[in-house]
Amino acid sequence: MSVAELTVEELEDAVHQSLVSWGDCETVLDSLLLAQRERAQLGQEDGRQPGPIERRQATINLLMLAIDELADKDETEAKVLQARFAEGLIIRDVANRLYASTDQVNRWQRTAIKDLAQILYSRELALREERYRIMEAQLPASPYTRLFGLEEMKRQGVQQLLDPQDAGVLSIVGIGGIGKTSLADAIARDLITYLLFDKLLWLRAGGRPMSGQPLPPEELFDQLSLMMVEQLFPESPPLSSEERNWQLRQAFTTTPHLVVIDNLETDENTAHVLGAIRQFVEPTKFILTSRSRPTVSATSYFLSLEELGWGDAADLLRYQAQTIGLAELAAADDDALEAIFQVTGGNPLALKMVVSLAAVLPLPAVLADLGHGRPGPIEDLYRNIYWEAWRALGDDARSLLQAMPLVSETGALPEQLLAISGLSDASLWPAVTELVSRSLLEVRGTVQERRYGIHRLTETFLRTEIINWE
Repeated sequence: MSVAELTVEELEDAVHQSLVSWGDCETVLDSLLLAQRERAQLGQEDGRQPGPIERRQATINLLMLAIDELADKDETEAKVLQARFAEGLIIRDVANRLYASTDQVNRWQRTAIKDLAQILYSRELALREERYRIMEAQLPASPYTRLFGLEEMKRQGVQQLLDPQDAGVLSIVGIGGIGKTSLADAIARDLITYLLFDKLLWLRAGGRPMSGQPLPPEELFDQLSLMMVEQLFPESPPLSSEERNWQLRQAFTTTPHLVVIDNLETDENTAHVLGAIRQFVEPTKFILTSRSRPTVSATSYFLSLEELGWGDAADLLRYQAQTIGLAELAAADDDALEAIFQVTGGNPLALKMVVSLAAVLPLPAVLADLGHGRPGPIEDLYRNIYWEAWRALGDDARSLLQAMPLVSETGALPEQLLAISGLSDASLWPAVTELVSRSLLEVRGTVQERRYGIHRLTETFLRTEIINWE
């Protein structure tokens, strides 16, 4: 990863200007994460936001730290910079102090500035890589290994949220299984490479634990604000809704954050969340995924996801077949793949589920059972696909899947899966592997803590068709 578009040569110029003015002029040095960190520390010491005084002092501190590091490499060069700029001596006086000619001091100074710039560049690069790794670890496990048909939308979303004139909110809209979460993840991963945000928060909007019904708008946002405070201020005592909103407003409007709110479902909840987060926008940015398109009056840029076209759908079918080891389908001609496309259309989740069925059932039989013509409502199509998938599962996989509606929206840890499914340690992981390969179980959480959940469409099928919950 590069240090944005900054070159060592540009940094040399900035270092020279900052040395000459001894921190009293603004240069690209001020945009470095190293300088931002120094300013933040000074602001914390004074108990206020960093201002011009802190900016200059931060630059001086940064230069002095780099000069100290330079002294370990070349003590003479460090002495030249210290005397020339920290003490303000002229070249002749420095030459007398070091028993050297003025020409020699000039050469030392030029070399020292180059070395100082390289030290700062290397330290900046290391800090940016560390910041990126921390931000990346805050993202849930990626729901995809490769995107199909979404690259242009990803570019548009990133460009929109980087625009300083942007409304600060991006809404990704589409039906279930269309790829909203995958697109939000891809945009977030691209955005964090710019290192513009202090922290990233990923929130999954939930429903009522037992009924599976969406929460009322006010209750949903209260849940979301609680999750935001818990992620930002883990040591915070219990607060009222008003106190939490004040705390969040202070954090979000003073320091840029990137917040993703995934899985909004109803029109009412989407509209309410869009209205409620207006108090938090700028410099903080929000990405929302929803089945409901924002109203015309909502201040939000939106991307509306449609089904994949034939070309992207065929690529996805082949890739999914290759991923699960179905070599015959991966190498199939277009006619065989188009038969799947004609039944499922270009919905990514439906395409992947049909491929997973083809691993255990004859493809013609699968397509025949789904109907010779494509069903109209997407829910009818999924119901048919889910029934086929359910019949193809082993007993342990069925037991685990049937227990998944008990899991919260954030997903369950492996020990929780054991508790709710009644499976043994030896049986759990084969069941997890089978469900993941059938696109029936989602891997969530982070690389440090894996969680497992199900898509809302899968949950609806289990509740209404298998468990028969009202």
